[in-house]
Amino acid sequence: FINAGRGNIVGEDSLLNALDNQWISASILDVFEVEPLPKESKLWHRSDVIISSHLSEWSGFFPKDVPKVFLKNYERFLEGSELKYLVDWNKGY
Repeated sequence: FINAGRGNIVGEDSLLNALDNQWISASILDVFEVEPLPKESKLWHRSDVIISSHLSEWSGFFPKDVPKVFLKNYERFLEGSELKYLVDWNKGY
């Protein structure tokens, strides 16, 4: 299940219920019922949910290598390897 439209279209409780009952096998989300997604949301801790940032527009300045970097990091994630380009919340970037 992918929701890249409007966050309020799908309720978090309904989505969690569908995942728990295996009515859907996974979800990819970049919008949420409550934004920003609260730290206590159960969605953060699920292996069957991928959360990404919401990019609402395309610009000519989007680096061409971003998809390649993302896919390589996703492969590292699936392999259990150390991820690159992580956000350091203490440093603020």
